[in-house]
Amino acid sequence: MQEYIVKSGDTLSNIARRFLGANGDWREIARVNNISNPSSLQIGQRLLIPDNVETPPIAKNPEVAMVRNTLQGVYPPNKIAISFTTVGNDVIANLLNTGQKEPFAKTRNLGLYRFGIFKLRDFITYGGSLLQRMQMSPSEINVMLVTSANEGSLDAINTWDNQYLSFGIFQWTLGSAGQQGELPAFLTNVKRRYPNEFQYYFGQFGLDASSLDGITGWMSLNGIRLVTEADKNLMRQPIWALRFAIAGMDAIIQSIQVLHAISRLDRFYFTPTQSLQGYALSQVLSSEFAAALLLDHHVNRPSHVIGCVAEAIARSGLTPAQIAQSPIDQESAIIQNYLTIRETYGGANAMTKSRDRAELIRKAIGTGNLSPQRFSFRSNRQVRMA
Repeated sequence: MQEYIVKSGDTLSNIARRFLGANGDWREIARVNNISNPSSLQIGQRLLIPDNVETPPIAKNPEVAMVRNTLQGVYPPNKIAISFTTVGNDVIANLLNTGQKEPFAKTRNLGLYRFGIFKLRDFITYGGSLLQRMQMSPSEINVMLVTSANEGSLDAINTWDNQYLSFGIFQWTLGSAGQQGELPAFLTNVKRRYPNEFQYYFGQFGLDASSLDGITGWMSLNGIRLVTEADKNLMRQPIWALRFAIAGMDAIIQSIQVLHAISRLDRFYFTPTQSLQGYALSQVLSSEFAAALLLDHHVNRPSHVIGCVAEAIARSGLTPAQIAQSPIDQESAIIQNYLTIRETYGGANAMTKSRDRAELIRKAIGTGNLSPQRFSFRSNRQVRMA
């Protein structure tokens, strides 16, 4: 490695171009020097410059597919060539055919993030016909509506952390180096239900996804599975963040996000477990309020949910069988125990902002958007699986 001393006016980007070539990736210099904030360079700072870095090839004018399906109608397929500039912390997409400049994300650490502008609440309000096509029940829509208040937007993106690329309302991830992620499972769902849309937004640019269990999977780019850190770093490029953000603005992709999000309940809510003496969560906590709380918890700390409920039941002095078989509604007491326990369940790894998230969901009862009544949660999973 060679050494370089930072001078006035230097940025990581121009240093990378100077030493690593036109396609030089500043993120590699940041990684070698343990720089978490690319804007934090100081005059006189000593940087180690890696030798012979193979940076991912970036097309001179990469293209994105523009939004095709909206709630107002369907538009002809259209691609636009893009270049990128960074001004301060703003990442700006330059539309080369029109000259239009659109800030679409902000830099952070080795990547970028976008909070997004398309809210699930708005989509559920105006996109009901698409959700009915997905065969989602009114209860499932209610639960998704309130749970989404604690999560991201439909076009939210994150490429700055060790998951490389996260997308959508539940921030499905590519997965850490060497590990599968939930994002490929989501993309596999898109490919299965709407193959033309998958090809339009992702496939034509060389991206593919596979999932054997519908929960996690792998992505591949130009036929190469993304497994290692070097492989997955390719997805930190701004062009992929923009492609996913645009896909997140498409009404069809949005509807699959909602369906994929509610299907998370299928993994843990209806399955009998020994921790509950052979009963399922749906048999002991069956209200829309309970389903929303449990889904919210599972998104944040999936391994904690069943154990936390089991402890809440034990604290009540009852058994799962007594709760499931009794004609008396015991839910409010169990939920109160559960919410108290989950604030500290797992110690240092307890659920993030547990109380605040619960209160946000509880407010939906007062507005009539969520029922606390026993057996009020009704799932259409059997219909969708038929």
